[in-house]
Amino acid sequence: MLRSDLKIFKPERLGGEPNAGGQRTNKAIENGKLNDVFAAISDVDYAWSAFELAKLFPAVATADASLFADARVFISDEPDDPLVTVLLAESEQLTDTSVLSDMMGMLGTGRFHGMATTTGAMEAGTQEVPVNRISANLAPTTSRRNAHTNVKPAQDASGYKLAQQKSYGFLYNISIDVPDMLMERPVFYGSYKYYDASQGRWVTKVISQVFFSLNGTTVTTTLTEAVRPGYDFNLYYLPTGDFRYHSFYRDGATIQLAEGERVQPKTVKVKLQSEAALATDDGAGNFIVDARLVAQIDYETGVITELEPLDFTQAHSIYGAIIRTQPLSVRETQFSVEHDVIPDSLYIRCTSSTGTPMSASGDTNGQITGNGVSGTLNAANLVSLVFDVDVQPESISYDYDELIHDPVPTPPGGIDRSQLPGGGIVPIFHVDNLINIQSRQRTQHPVLSNGDVITIEAGADWVDIIDGSGNSLYSGSDSNYSHDKASGKITINAGIVGFTGPYIITVIHSELAMIADIDVTTLRTFIPTKRAYPAGATVSSVYWLGNLQGASSDERTLSAWQNNFEEVGTPAANSINFTQYPIEFNNQGCISQRWACVFDGNGAFDVIGQHIGHIGTFDVIADCTPLNPFTGAPYFIIRKEALGEGLGAGEAFLFTSKASSKPIMVTRSVSPGHSDIETDNSTIAFLGVYQ
Repeated sequence: MLRSDLKIFKPERLGGEPNAGGQRTNKAIENGKLNDVFAAISDVDYAWSAFELAKLFPAVATADASLFADARVFISDEPDDPLVTVLLAESEQLTDTSVLSDMMGMLGTGRFHGMATTTGAMEAGTQEVPVNRISANLAPTTSRRNAHTNVKPAQDASGYKLAQQKSYGFLYNISIDVPDMLMERPVFYGSYKYYDASQGRWVTKVISQVFFSLNGTTVTTTLTEAVRPGYDFNLYYLPTGDFRYHSFYRDGATIQLAEGERVQPKTVKVKLQSEAALATDDGAGNFIVDARLVAQIDYETGVITELEPLDFTQAHSIYGAIIRTQPLSVRETQFSVEHDVIPDSLYIRCTSSTGTPMSASGDTNGQITGNGVSGTLNAANLVSLVFDVDVQPESISYDYDELIHDPVPTPPGGIDRSQLPGGGIVPIFHVDNLINIQSRQRTQHPVLSNGDVITIEAGADWVDIIDGSGNSLYSGSDSNYSHDKASGKITINAGIVGFTGPYIITVIHSELAMIADIDVTTLRTFIPTKRAYPAGATVSSVYWLGNLQGASSDERTLSAWQNNFEEVGTPAANSINFTQYPIEFNNQGCISQRWACVFDGNGAFDVIGQHIGHIGTFDVIADCTPLNPFTGAPYFIIRKEALGEGLGAGEAFLFTSKASSKPIMVTRSVSPGHSDIETDNSTIAFLGVYQ
């Protein structure tokens, strides 16, 4: 099998009509030919947007039934135009006969495969692949900035001290020792961020105190979603140095506050005289039981106003209030932003304990710098700040812009995309799926002559030379050039005289890896990579096709044909000798189909395909070789020796054929905007192992 035996074929029809798609033809996509699958992008497309969906057939096009194992396709080169996105779409419902109206219904539950680039260099042996995106446009969108101003961090964190446990893998079991916690009545809660791939965003999970265990001064819990490697679990608690506890039973019903002291909101617990209900203040000074306002508290004075009688005599440590003993100040803090932040739009404001205004702003890399303030904004939209002086936590506020993608309505005559998933944005990488990591080097050579030797990096996985007309110099006989993988030497051979320069030599180093985990900036693999890759290397989600080979299965006979291609019943009186004379296939003509050969009792039989219907009437006196009109090769060959005298009237011989090709869907999205790019392209790689 040669590289030239691997082709990607067109269907019966391309375009945007409901009946586009259909069976595989013998018309292969021409490498490098413009507009061979999708139409040229016009000014109208850039003004109005465009969405196109095409069906293609990666195939082994040999004249025999050679096996091409572990076949796979992926986007190996995407358009340079940022307004244009090409994706592969996968659906279990896709068949050889599916047309565009069928395929549009499949996209809602489909899986999408795209391409990203690495944002930094990768060392050999790493399991982290930094990428510039994990989702992409399935449908056209426009982007806008939504401004959020004077936002305050969560007030629950005010006065709480922070203890953290860092994750060095996938952390589920939390155990944090907090020796300075206010142990008379401990108050604490936890939070962390995890990446929800189904939503395509980071989610903050807050864990209340009831889900923790406290053993001495050690707080423990078990999480349902793991803390990702490199991230922290945050435990917020009230420390003894800044707080004291007032017990109503021990210290009396009246809360006495010294100068500078204040009741901590959401920590006051009281009991009604009339019932066993426990009431906790709501943070706004109200005690509510069964939708009734039963009491109120002034946090500044500690005065409790009873609207219903309260019982302060219960000898239980839970009834009381936590008192903040001194004005709060912080030297560092963390808080989460609800939306996806445009990093250079972040602006921080705060005031020092002495009343001095302070501020800082973010840059495109998430670094925060300013007047007495520094910090970071990470990929999970977590802001970490460090202050040069004591700062009033209540004074911290921030502004930021959120980036919103809005789907574009379908223009008149276009493919309806109103039912497409994700609002036009879909994940392009998937846990437990393969990725292809590759670095590509292209060098230009004005002239190449017989005998020239070019040295490239050893171990290249793919090498090709393209001439000035876009023709590949590859040949199965190495007549134009040969490549020694071990030494990295390319030798130009005599066939070069048939080509003209300038020439481009493309060299690719690549490997496959399986995704173990995904977050917004990183793909983590199950095993370390074997090579180093530079920043800008290509990372592609792999669309797995499996083994491609014309073959048959489920051969059987039926005593009575009931128009059921899946039936397994009483066999016919005679048999078909497919043991000695197996059904023969040609990779060029075979399709995936269930077949029935229905006999009339006199040696003639009709051949019927489950999806393509009746294709002809044949007789046992000759080989059965029905021709595939789209490829010019037979669907299959049943030798007359296998048929013998045939079957009785109404009896049938059934089998299933498997094609040496598999249909895939390819989408192209053009978002509205302005572009100066006049010529653009994308590349689908088709790889596997010849056996």
